[in-house]
Formats: sequence, structure tokens, C-alpha cells
Amino acid sequence: MHLTELAHQYLEAHLHIGDLAIDATAGNGHDTLKMAELVGNTGKVFGIDIQTAAIEATLTRLTDANQSEQCQLIEGDHADALAALCEHHKSNITAMTFNLGYLPGSDKSVQTKPVATLRALNFAQQLLHPKGVLLVTAYRGHEGGLEESKHVEAWMLARKVEGAKIETHEPTANRIPPILWVYRT
Repeated sequence: MHLTELAHQYLEAHLHIGDLAIDATAGNGHDTLKMAELVGNTGKVFGIDIQTAAIEATLTRLTDANQSEQCQLIEGDHADALAALCEHHKSNITAMTFNLGYLPGSDKSVQTKPVATLRALNFAQQLLHPKGVLLVTAYRGHEGGLEESKHVEAWMLARKVEGAKIETHEPTANRIPPILWVYRT
């Protein structure tokens, strides 16, 4: 099973009609669309990405599936956007996803960075409902990916010491595979 499918299973287990969700790195919109389908017209999904191309791709995917009404797309840094969302949505987000790395098929020099990602994870923790789930997929096979993954691992292990439930899923592969971190309080 691919990590994306596994992440979607976690979303299916946690998200319900009317819930609030965040795709902190919208990319091509696959997670945003899944969330939109699960929360329905009475829920809300925030999709964040720093690249215009990602926001446009996500909007196209949502519009084609008739799921754009319950979504608000935000172009900007994921840490800054999550900080702004903390003002009105602290402890109200049922599920949140991160896919760290770069937008497939785009400029690989534009990618998530450890400092911003750690800031974003700290805001994500504030936003997450006590029974919510945070899913972080770290793609480690590109330049900078392994370093960012190590920062996420340290963040997750520190939360585990604080009492959070942390799981990891890592496929077996010849190359450096991505890893899925699952955080729950």
C-alpha cells in the first residue's frame, strides 16, 4: 500500500461531515480533495501552498470534482498561514496533512525547509483538536529531504515524550523511501 492511500485511510477514520481540516502543503490537491469529500458541504478545508502552480492545480482538482465550495485555498508559507489560522481555529482542526518536499513536476529548488516546517508543526499542534490526527509524509530522497525528515523525527519524538501517540510507516524500497508520521494526542 502506498503511503498516500494509508494517509487517506487515516483521514477516513477521523474526518466526518462538518469537520474542519487543513492540507498544509496542498501540492496537486489530492489530500485537499479527499478532505473536502469527507467533510462535505457543512465542513471546511484549508489548503495551503507557497506556489501559485500548486494552488491552481488544487483548485482545478476541486472544481472538477465539484468540491471547491467548502475549501479555502491560501497561497503562502505553511508556517505563516497556520499561525494566522490559530487566531480563530485553535484546537478545532480534526485532521491535518503535510507532504514535505517539492511539488512533483515543478522547480525542485522550491521546497519545504526544516525551520519553516518546525514552526508549522508547532502551530499545527495548537490547531489540532484533542482527538484529531496530524499526518506528515516526509520525502527523503531529494536534496534536503533527509535533513528535514530528521528534524520532523526529533519533533515527533519530543511530542512522544510529552505523551502524544506517534506512529511511523515506512515502505521497504531500494532507494530512500518516504516516511509517514502519525501524531495523535
